[in-house]
Amino acid sequence: MYVQRILGIVNLRFFYFFCLPLGSVCIMACTSKKNSNDARSLVVATCADYPPFEYYTPERSLKGFDIDLVRLIAQNLKKRVVFEVFEFSSIFAALETKRADIGISTIAITSERKKKIDFSRPYYTQKLYALFRKSDLDYFKKVFYTKNEKKIGKIFGCQMGTTMENWIQTQHPDEKCITMDENLPLVEALKSERIDVVILDGYQAKTFCRKNIQLSCLPIGNSINSYGIAFPKNSSLFKLVNEALKVLEKNGAIEKLKHKYHLD
Repeated sequence: MYVQRILGIVNLRFFYFFCLPLGSVCIMACTSKKNSNDARSLVVATCADYPPFEYYTPERSLKGFDIDLVRLIAQNLKKRVVFEVFEFSSIFAALETKRADIGISTIAITSERKKKIDFSRPYYTQKLYALFRKSDLDYFKKVFYTKNEKKIGKIFGCQMGTTMENWIQTQHPDEKCITMDENLPLVEALKSERIDVVILDGYQAKTFCRKNIQLSCLPIGNSINSYGIAFPKNSSLFKLVNEALKVLEKNGAIEKLKHKYHLD
């Protein structure tokens, strides 16, 4: 009887010291796994350097047309948004490796990009523009509207990994092109005459002209960018996000966002 009591105490101690901690580890592991694969979260890759579409406020919070649009989509899907900020050219790798569920950052829909990622229906469309020093206005009018020459002996600039870079390579393949991760340093290089012309979207070009009286800009022919939300190939979210976009188009929410950010 005495021996049985001793064995019982030993068994209890074994349970408390060994079994309970193992149970706790199991619970923690299960919880951690659940959090890392939370189906309620929508991980969004973006590049926060392109106002008014996506940018940081002075308080370091994300804001912009694209940011608000994603939040409305997530609300429609009953998901919580988690933003991951990348350089623009790195967004595509984040999608291909599935570090992000979707990408939004004024990403133009192109046949080349469609080989590696999928796109939603377009949610915004605008023309490409050439930004240059005002003293060169007459010259670039001739280049883009009259002569339409490919070899002009000027230094181009554009954001790295964009359709603007593709446009320059196609339309002016023999010209030197300087690429950077952001448009602002390109504009500074333009003002200091290290670059002759920057290719970018219409809204950005007009904004830089308003803020820099020595600059001017022109639309480039019929070149048009249609922006879409990007997905990893064969994503289960593709159909859901497209349906959400249709709802937001139909109820006028996208038009309200355009008005909010002066994009209408």
